[in-house]
Amino acid sequence: MAVEQALQDRRFERSTTEVKTGGIDAAVLQYAESSTPDLIVVESSGTGEDLVEKIDSLADVCDPGTQVMLLGNITDVAVYRALMQQGVSDCLIPPYDSKQIFEVIETICAEPTERPLGRVISFMGSKGGVGSSTMAHNVAWCLAEEFSDDVAVVDLDIAFGTLALAFNVEPQQGIADALVQPDRVDEMLLERFMAKHGDHINLLIAPGSLDTESSIDIESFDVLLNLIRRTAPFVVIDIPHVWAPWTRHLLMGSDEIVVTSTLDLAALRDTKILYDHLAPQRQNDAPMRIVVNHVGAYRKTQLSVKDYESAIGIDPALAVVHDPVLFGTASNNGQMVPEVNKRSKISEGLRTLALMVSNREAPKKDSGGGGFSLFSKKRKE
Repeated sequence: MAVEQALQDRRFERSTTEVKTGGIDAAVLQYAESSTPDLIVVESSGTGEDLVEKIDSLADVCDPGTQVMLLGNITDVAVYRALMQQGVSDCLIPPYDSKQIFEVIETICAEPTERPLGRVISFMGSKGGVGSSTMAHNVAWCLAEEFSDDVAVVDLDIAFGTLALAFNVEPQQGIADALVQPDRVDEMLLERFMAKHGDHINLLIAPGSLDTESSIDIESFDVLLNLIRRTAPFVVIDIPHVWAPWTRHLLMGSDEIVVTSTLDLAALRDTKILYDHLAPQRQNDAPMRIVVNHVGAYRKTQLSVKDYESAIGIDPALAVVHDPVLFGTASNNGQMVPEVNKRSKISEGLRTLALMVSNREAPKKDSGGGGFSLFSKKRKE
């Protein structure tokens, strides 16, 4: 059951998968007369020398390059080493779930010579005007600051995008130009399309024009996104509040989804609609993160943050207090919130959210000073 659930993951859509009963013995019989796939996952209750012999029989019928993953109760170190020597790529000991199985398969199938693809973090508002773009911009800035690593920010609000304004850069060729002929865009041309902000932030800006076609071709964007992911460890996508095949496709293909909402009934309802639609199809992914924005803006009528946990079943990852002066100052100056006041609770919350979606450990801070000092107690004469 866990294997079948793992193989239903969206990332296996272009792979041919097959589940059969019978364990190792059945696999040996089948592949004795046919070619083997790139990966065989076998489950066995066998132990000791019997298990080693069965894996040896499977190895005899495998084509060169075929990898084997074993699910079984392997508690003997000597048996584990023998299995590894026979070419087993990895073993999982029960209890295991579909997410663990998927992660091991993903590791086995990864190309060791290819550059790791950047982590895609998509932001969307539960409704318009909740501040999703602001969250996306600030988290992107925090990722670059915390990890001193490259971050690509992609604005998909073609007609009304605010990326250029938020980072105080001049509008230039951007996302619309890159999508015209994505097959012709290489890393050098992509660099021309992107505006630089500081040492680590690259911005793919929307034209902010009503004369530009606002729909996005899924295949064209996939080609472009794969290129962007090869150039930056983090890719932050600002998705406008529209529901279309391309927005659903982007959300489903993201490593992280952050939905910004507010403490009113319509926003709560729409957040639940998004969660209920996406969560069942992303069981092997990080859970959808919810940011509740403008907390305290309407104290007498607003819902409580706990209402989100009650209605949806998950706690919001971040609650942002309504602070029009702080956010307004940052917006007017073309700065991010932590640049205006890095010690504010809002800035700390944005950094925490950035760490959540990064899937990395927080970098260790330099304590300052180099070398070492040796202190010894001098003996009294």
